[in-house]
Amino acid sequence: MKRILIVDYIVGGGFAEEDLPVNILAEGYAILRSCIEQFAQLGFEIATLIDHRLMQHIRISPIHEFKSVSSHEDFVSGIKAFADQVDYALTLAPESKGILKDLSSIIVNSQATFLGSNPDSIEQAGDKLKAMNLAKELGLNIPATFSPSYNDSFDNILNEVDVLGFPLIVKPIDGVGCQGLTKVTNPKDLGFGLQAAHAVTSMDNCIIQEFIEGTPISTSLLVNDDKVVPISINHQNLRLDSMKKSGDYLGGEVPYSIPKYNEEIIKTSIKLVEQMNLNGFIGVDLVVGEDGVFVIEVNPRVTVPFIAINELANRNVAKELVEIVEKGKLTGEIKLNGSATFSKITVPSTFNKIARFEQAAIIDGVLSPPFPVGNNSHSYALLMGLGATIEMARKNFRNIKNEVLQNLS
Repeated sequence: MKRILIVDYIVGGGFAEEDLPVNILAEGYAILRSCIEQFAQLGFEIATLIDHRLMQHIRISPIHEFKSVSSHEDFVSGIKAFADQVDYALTLAPESKGILKDLSSIIVNSQATFLGSNPDSIEQAGDKLKAMNLAKELGLNIPATFSPSYNDSFDNILNEVDVLGFPLIVKPIDGVGCQGLTKVTNPKDLGFGLQAAHAVTSMDNCIIQEFIEGTPISTSLLVNDDKVVPISINHQNLRLDSMKKSGDYLGGEVPYSIPKYNEEIIKTSIKLVEQMNLNGFIGVDLVVGEDGVFVIEVNPRVTVPFIAINELANRNVAKELVEIVEKGKLTGEIKLNGSATFSKITVPSTFNKIARFEQAAIIDGVLSPPFPVGNNSHSYALLMGLGATIEMARKNFRNIKNEVLQNLS
């Protein structure tokens, strides 16, 4: 029987010595759960790591072997140990601060077949400035972009970006999931945007871009060194408040269509990704505006739409992931049947309310329950509604949301 190590950085203990980032825990848990379930359907034995604070709250089956993690040393040693015992490994981690690159370095130097990209390719794709420059070289549309140093004076930065006008976007070069991203509507709030970006990165520069008015979307692709297979176009639900608050990725809908631009969306994604020497499941973020399709960034990792694709696909996506990495082709065309809408919602805290957590965790459609960790006033759950049409999926989502809120109130 084949064995696979599937590790999510947050769930697995990457933050074991820090407070758990509950605002992005829901996405990590949902992707981890979806991956484990897909590989389990193929008969794989599953190994993973679990942050010690989450040990009593994990509701994923089956997990055949695990290690409880209470320190960063535990986390790294656990990955190294498992990686030399399994046939395959898949890491679910952010690009920020070189985390995904560092984990991939461990795996590619182990006995396991890595179902992801090599460290150098992750570094290139995860660097939003490098990705922008490559897209520009390829003749693709990108927002007007500047990359000032955090050490530059505020006045110099303001003068440099004055040509962009407002609103504009400020974000870290290596951010993930809208972390540190701010929509700035006036000069006086630019300082906050710079501080928000700097707080989540170890890099010396940030990115400041013109704001492209339009529809935020992404594409999901299966990739190896010389082949790019598009799976879906997805809508993105982003919160981009302009009142001194960082943005947030809330969820989306799969599949999504903009008939006038569908072909351009796919061609743009393929043209960019095929130059990056990537492997595995890859996401590309774009915006469709009045002037066409604009590249925003590339995510060299499994992204959140994976959870919906798995539910809608006519084939096991985990199997196709192995096929594209090992053999450079799929067993057949992946088609999506029906629609899905998924979103992270804010709910009352379940801290010291284990019974309510348990009730919410077993509701069908709750992909990530509101974990009772962190003594905050609120927590987060990630829900997904399915349906033959997007309208039916949205209705199903609303029903799930109402049931969750009733159980937690």
